[in-house]
Amino acid sequence: MNNIARTILFVFIVLVSVGSISAQKGLVGPPLWEDTAINPHDFTDAYYLMNGINPKTIIDRRTGTDGLSVISNSSNPFHTNVRVIATAPAYDQNGDMLFWFPLGELRDLAMNDDQQGERLREMAMRSPIYIFPDSTIVEFRTFANNRQAALMDNSWAMTGGKDANPLGLRMVYIVNYTEKAFEKENFEMMLYLRKKNGASADDTPIIRTIDDLRMLQKSEMVALDEMKIIGGRYALGPTITDPTRGAIAPDAYLWMATKDDRPLPGEDLFVWQFHCLQKTGNWCP
Repeated sequence: MNNIARTILFVFIVLVSVGSISAQKGLVGPPLWEDTAINPHDFTDAYYLMNGINPKTIIDRRTGTDGLSVISNSSNPFHTNVRVIATAPAYDQNGDMLFWFPLGELRDLAMNDDQQGERLREMAMRSPIYIFPDSTIVEFRTFANNRQAALMDNSWAMTGGKDANPLGLRMVYIVNYTEKAFEKENFEMMLYLRKKNGASADDTPIIRTIDDLRMLQKSEMVALDEMKIIGGRYALGPTITDPTRGAIAPDAYLWMATKDDRPLPGEDLFVWQFHCLQKTGNWCP
């Protein structure tokens, strides 16, 4: 064996040894379960500004002491040390299950009056969130006292806009049944929806898909109103893209509609899957 061959062999042995020792000591990085970058956190002011949002205008921004979040560091440089523990359920446009976290609300002044601001407003309109106030509760707040899980239309994201909305910016619409929904000629339709989707907290049918919503809207059985008076016109509500591998922290909790202090029977699946994700890091079988 010549000197060059000996040198190459020596370097190879050293590199293998160093790699083996590093792996044994965990120097190659923590497993995802321990990586706080995958847990829901608020974003830094710099990240909001980079994406066209004035952070000083965020309404009801998470603080770490609001009951919806705690102080907890993140390994993601775009995160603050405010970790969101309130996990909200939602249906996507097809009725499939989503989990998301509320970061705050915005009005139009939060976005610049320029091309970037116009793009943000257009993005929010393409990614709406529909919320459903409980008609039995007088004091309404945007993401509290709702009669069912929210409905998010992610159709636009499915066409290639997935990474274009990193803050989960969505226009907020309030959905209420009209008097026409309770007229005699619509009894069968309401009964059908209730059997198909389950009952909400005020015993009206759950609206699970965009098709359900459009059908009811076309029949003038529901009315959609933009959020204007209470809270903001827009919501910062990122979805947890991959809730497995420890993304649902041990101290997180499910913030959802209830009746008699119990989850709705029609939305029990959210509860089962949330607890499986939290305890095992995986979806239920």
